[in-house]
Amino acid sequence: MKRLLPVIIFLIVNLSAFSQFSNTWAVKFSNAILSRYTPTINAMTSKGWEYSNTIILHGIEKVYMQTNDPAYLAYIKAYVDSYLNADGSFKAGVTLVSLDRIHPGISVLFLYEKYKSTSAADSLKYRVCATNLRNVLVGAGASYAGFRTPVKKMFWHKQSGYDNIVMLDGMYMAHPFLAKYGRLFNDAAAIDTAVNQVLFTYNQLYQSGSKLIKHAWHEPGSTNGQVWEDAAGNSTSVWSRAMGWYTMAIVDLLKYVPAAHPRRAQLLTALSNLCAGIKTYQDPTSKLWYQVVDKTSATLSGNYIESSGSGMFIYTLKTAIDSGWISSATYAPVVQSAWTGIQTKITNYTDGKPMINDFAPAMSVQNTEALYVQASLQPVDCPVAAGTQHPHGYAAILMASSVMEFGTILPVSFASFTAKEYTGKNTLTWQMGDESDVDHYEIQKSTSGSDFTTIGTTANTGLASYSFDDNAVEGKTVYYRINAVYKNGSAHYSVILSVKKNNRAQSFDVLPNPVKAGDMNFVVSNLKAGKYNVRIVSTTGHVVYSAAVKINQEISGQHIQLPTSIAKGIYYVQLKGEGIALNKNIVIE
Repeated sequence: MKRLLPVIIFLIVNLSAFSQFSNTWAVKFSNAILSRYTPTINAMTSKGWEYSNTIILHGIEKVYMQTNDPAYLAYIKAYVDSYLNADGSFKAGVTLVSLDRIHPGISVLFLYEKYKSTSAADSLKYRVCATNLRNVLVGAGASYAGFRTPVKKMFWHKQSGYDNIVMLDGMYMAHPFLAKYGRLFNDAAAIDTAVNQVLFTYNQLYQSGSKLIKHAWHEPGSTNGQVWEDAAGNSTSVWSRAMGWYTMAIVDLLKYVPAAHPRRAQLLTALSNLCAGIKTYQDPTSKLWYQVVDKTSATLSGNYIESSGSGMFIYTLKTAIDSGWISSATYAPVVQSAWTGIQTKITNYTDGKPMINDFAPAMSVQNTEALYVQASLQPVDCPVAAGTQHPHGYAAILMASSVMEFGTILPVSFASFTAKEYTGKNTLTWQMGDESDVDHYEIQKSTSGSDFTTIGTTANTGLASYSFDDNAVEGKTVYYRINAVYKNGSAHYSVILSVKKNNRAQSFDVLPNPVKAGDMNFVVSNLKAGKYNVRIVSTTGHVVYSAAVKINQEISGQHIQLPTSIAKGIYYVQLKGEGIALNKNIVIE
């Protein structure tokens, strides 16, 4: 799995300031949403503390993580803070009576991560709120304990009117939050709850013949029996958005479930099977997916190509490809053609900003396939001039565009790595973002930059900050990297840094070269601290990537994930600032 470094240590990359990023759909939709709905996203939905708002904010969060646009962070914070007291408790009127009302917790955890190093008050507030949400579902005193199916102990989707009903939608609303909470705060019970609920649903509703998954389950013999349930309690149909919620839940869980978790392999199997089903039922003309996924308009009257489930499938496939969980050779053509297809569903609204078209309105489980495409459930657009503003289309296009235009952000391992020459020694320092899966660290050295030897090890102390002195300095140039050895034995490497003995020449390098899969490690040596600009230029002189960077350390390294839009070929990298201009030829494969 690739481990991406945060773009806030040593090289601070502000992508939103450059035209090629402001022209992405991810940024265009984010900016349109901020301008249309003020002071918070609730101006659109009027749903309060509920998923309808935070499925949009979660998409904007992913765009923020790539652009660092402070307006996006402020917008998410304004919504969350409007429902919280200073101590992290909820203001009057917030009721946690459905899994839909757990989903805002994902935005709370995002804010906790953003403010934990800068604001003790905010950090505590968001942690308290997240813990309160966790305690709704997990633990002896969980307030949701009475709203579980009597035998299998599955959470009801809602506490009123949904007795003993489990929906795929709810897997997304609650369990990525629980898994991330568990990872952040070392809470095994939270992770186990998420994994067990998601896998029970898969084992119950998965259809091995089609490799698709049905919408809902009602525990047989319990109260509130449903017209739509068969003898096993399963519903009749494969609804695109429900399956989209579910597959997004799986890939988001996999980001946080430890490698050594006993059921992680089952999650990967479920993902592999469902991705195969998604591939099989991709419409050959539009390259998207139907509202009832395993039917066409010819086999089900009124069935239509549906953009929200399609966007969620795009997010699922691209995240799984980038993470190494499914084959790029098999699925990259599927996801790329789907991304081209979904852009045909984007038009301009009357304000000149983008709108998303042709997605299903809000709905619950329907009794038959035909009812999923009945007249009242035909596709809608967003925004519309009057009436209900459905958020699902925004959520899906933001999720899809965030990974297709920027690439997938995976959980951080190395937060920073530096190397510095002192008299008679070189000192290496590194900091970790998440080291919960790390067993120990190997300090590795090379004279060539390719063949490394381990020169020392250090155990995972849990402190996330480490230092190592290499006292055997010989030759003019040596290279260093850190290998974080995970508990399952897998290796996860830092960037490679070089130290030149008694050499204060200013330089930068790109590793590896050729650059593969857009993963560019950018290393600088002996540059004056200050502001610089890095550009990637094609042989025809076209700038394909540009970013502002701030350099604080004499020798430091940073990972940059290049946009997928950059074609393979020969380029050169320019670094300008503080009175210097340096160039480096690279190949992008």
